[in-house]
Amino acid sequence: MEDYDINLLISLPFNFPDSFPKVILEEQSFNELYPLPHLSKFKSLCLFDEVVASPNPENPMGILCSTIEKSREILLKGILKQNLNDYAEEFDTYWTEDSKGFFLSFVDPSDMPKEVFLIPFKYGNWKERGIFSDQKGPAIRWIQNLGGTYNEDDITRVLYVPLNESMKYPFPKNNKDIYLLLKENQCNLKDYFRFLSNSKRPSKVLFSIHSHNEYAWGVWEHQKPFKKVVTNYKGRKRIQTGLKGFRKNSQNGWLELIKDFPRMEITRYSVEDVRASRLKSRGGDGKVNNLGLRVAIIGCGAVGSHIAQSLFDIGIQELLLIDYDTLSFGNINRHLCGADQVGLLKTESVKSKLRRHYPTSHIHVYNDNVLSLLKLNQNSLNSYDIVITAISNTPTELRLNELHLENIIKKPILHLWVEPYLAGGHAIWIDPNNKTSLKMLFDNGIYKYQILKNGNLYTKKELGCSTSYVPYGVLELKKFIIEVTIFIQQQLNNEKKCSKAFTWLGNLTEQKKNRRLLAPMWVGANDFSTRSINLETSQDSVDTYDV
Repeated sequence: MEDYDINLLISLPFNFPDSFPKVILEEQSFNELYPLPHLSKFKSLCLFDEVVASPNPENPMGILCSTIEKSREILLKGILKQNLNDYAEEFDTYWTEDSKGFFLSFVDPSDMPKEVFLIPFKYGNWKERGIFSDQKGPAIRWIQNLGGTYNEDDITRVLYVPLNESMKYPFPKNNKDIYLLLKENQCNLKDYFRFLSNSKRPSKVLFSIHSHNEYAWGVWEHQKPFKKVVTNYKGRKRIQTGLKGFRKNSQNGWLELIKDFPRMEITRYSVEDVRASRLKSRGGDGKVNNLGLRVAIIGCGAVGSHIAQSLFDIGIQELLLIDYDTLSFGNINRHLCGADQVGLLKTESVKSKLRRHYPTSHIHVYNDNVLSLLKLNQNSLNSYDIVITAISNTPTELRLNELHLENIIKKPILHLWVEPYLAGGHAIWIDPNNKTSLKMLFDNGIYKYQILKNGNLYTKKELGCSTSYVPYGVLELKKFIIEVTIFIQQQLNNEKKCSKAFTWLGNLTEQKKNRRLLAPMWVGANDFSTRSINLETSQDSVDTYDV
């Protein structure tokens, strides 16, 4: 290749040709060429993005030829300096190579520099040393939700600097490089020098690079001044740790970076952005419309616990959980929480599980009956955007409906419940602008749109007092939860605020097979379909559809 004699070592993985070969440069070739784009310090070449490219297992020799040709192409472009922009396009990868540690951040990017907090923490065997945040409170809650530990005395302030231009390679290595980088990005150098003058070394600086509507993050750290100086008098060597002409321990950011210690090396750290908006974009549909919504869930049994989980799936992260009951072994087969939570209050077990999964969550609990909460403060639910009941207790639901009609509860209420063997599930959304009386939907305690003709016949009881239960499996429950979550999202997006009844039909064929009688209106309905009914007009607003 040109004037280079390059030796490649090609390693075939155990599942070749289902996976691409790995390519490593022989030691001497690596030493001659490194650094080059797509060549790691571990001597390996990054050739194919396996998310967008896959090998053809029926042509193994073709895979090997493509691998060798791709290696030649990447190395040649690197030698001729034709792909240096790839350093910027894949900044995180190259910045991490010489990183001395790892951090997390949910600092909101801005156009101007600002001081933020660094909260060091420990959690299990994580390699991350701490988290950056605009405010201490949310970061501390994040650590506590995760189950990590921190020390208040270790919390420090660091400077956040937004960079307008992609960082060119080679990346900054010393104080003077940082000065030139900031100057190139037209940053406010006075503020930067002021921060360094007032900060104890080592001093970390968090930065972001905005490119193609994405953010890359990193940290550089200015070390305590130190350099060997050779004096003119007899060539004696001494160590300089302070500024010339200043008292010991004096600091001046400008003199340190430019005049006295310009060659002082910086330390690099990697940073992962864990803002909820970024994670939603990286691992979801990118929609963050629901991040600011707050939801109160009354009842944390099987239905309530799974609906709580599903709300996080659509971006809602602040909940109030209301229940007085404890989790038992009889619950765990279809509950969100398992045996390790048995004996705990259902609210606390759901809170514990969700906040570890979503450390940015904010979950409150009330461990008593919802009516006792309203007796203490009748406006307590009005600070939430939606109230969801999942208690299957008609008297309590009717009482809540009365408070809704009397405008004491001023927010939308969604009533949820399921039928035995999950023949189906129901959701009634009552909007405060289009209030509906629940009593109008029941006749002698039987719901107008009930699926089983007489659901009470199918409840079961164990040998004990108050041991009745409704039999159904968790798989069907999850199907219902998915559909009702889609219904909730549709209601949130619907500009025309109205009250609706939603019915999810389960495996009706199975009900007929087991001789469970269906209500006449559902005899001809399809398995796993839904029906939405506008309560204002009592007309079907969405046709039945198959899932």
